[in-house]
Amino acid sequence: MATEAEKEALVETLKFTPRTYVIQLWGYGGEVVMGRVKREVYDYFKENQVDVGEYAYDWDNELEVPEDVQPFTPGEWHDCDDIVHENGVEMSDSCHVTVYDEAGNEVWSHGLDTASLEDSEISVEETDEYYAHQEAPGTVVFYGQSFEKGTFMGGPIELTAPFDPKKLKFYYSDIEGWPLCGNVEYDDQDIDGLFDDYDTTGKSSDFYMWLVNDDGSLTGADE
Repeated sequence: MATEAEKEALVETLKFTPRTYVIQLWGYGGEVVMGRVKREVYDYFKENQVDVGEYAYDWDNELEVPEDVQPFTPGEWHDCDDIVHENGVEMSDSCHVTVYDEAGNEVWSHGLDTASLEDSEISVEETDEYYAHQEAPGTVVFYGQSFEKGTFMGGPIELTAPFDPKKLKFYYSDIEGWPLCGNVEYDDQDIDGLFDDYDTTGKSSDFYMWLVNDDGSLTGADE
């Protein structure tokens, strides 16, 4: 037999007119890649004191890095991504998820800190974890990270019942300690057009080239 709460929920659903809401994830985040490069590339950058960050934006190759020791085409740092490539909003209390109705009115908002989401009985799942030290000793790893601010995801939610935040589920990857949300579901369905509202401004960037040592420690090409 249905409980009183279940009966009330059913009545609300039957009274509900299907409509489209919009979800947005905003705050801080960005793009991050990790990729393997040849040891001779690392040796060249280290011996010639080539700054990895300068090369990452050196579209015209003014640093004159020979082609056979280029970790990627000059300026195309985001292509060095055979380990991982992620773009999304940071899972932290400085970032938020907000839902709007068809008139643009805010219906619900919540911080994206994983602990606070779980405290609100909203599902959060870490799908992957990537750290350079997990690679085999002797591997050289390039790490590129662009920090941005703005709206990272936004798309429609087709509702046939009143909005329920507990039907949301956030998926994120941990990349060198940076938790980035790459996907969101509502009621076990991917949200269509989740990247339609992408609108961010670049703030800063970090670039490294690391050699994985036998003990799992990392040595940078600039050290």
